[in-house]
Amino acid sequence: MKRLKIAISQNVDQISSRAEMREGLDVRLSALMWDLGFNPLPLSSSINDKLGYLNELNPDGFILSGGNDLGSVSERDQLEVAILEFSKSFKRPVLGICRGMQMINHFQDGTCEKVKGHASVDHFITGSITGHSNRVVNSFHNHGIKSKNLGRNLKILAKSKDGVVESLCHTTYPWLGIMWHPEREKNFSVCDKKIICEHLKEIK
Repeated sequence: MKRLKIAISQNVDQISSRAEMREGLDVRLSALMWDLGFNPLPLSSSINDKLGYLNELNPDGFILSGGNDLGSVSERDQLEVAILEFSKSFKRPVLGICRGMQMINHFQDGTCEKVKGHASVDHFITGSITGHSNRVVNSFHNHGIKSKNLGRNLKILAKSKDGVVESLCHTTYPWLGIMWHPEREKNFSVCDKKIICEHLKEIK
């Protein structure tokens, strides 16, 4: 069976020692996607005609990966906005990881605020995405979403014990966001594999 093509936005970094801007993706994310039966396609934010680029690739779904803070790299922000517009038009599923979930919220006019105790820690979350039972996930962010900051037409699927939103979805479009990083676990979680597969294999 032909693998579904999943296009993934990449981190953008300034390499001062070489006077370069580089795009990169955690190799563990591509490895995870391949192991789950997908064909991961890293995207470049440097292409000006972003919607034309996406139309030419015509992927089956998208991942908005973690990395740069929102607003720090305008080209990446523009690419991810184009991805969400493409998804709206063609009903392609989008999975937002960490920054990616924040982008979905931002696109829907939501906001983030600084949070404490969410960087380089493991913590409990609970909600409908966990079957309303406690689950431990990793956490690598300094900004988070509170209920009051939630964007239009978004539904909370999980929160941490301090009230920070840890997962959300759109009520109409096939957009799912999670604040933890499945690719950073030493052994990929069965729960995360199920979440990713069920979402990205949605019928278009």
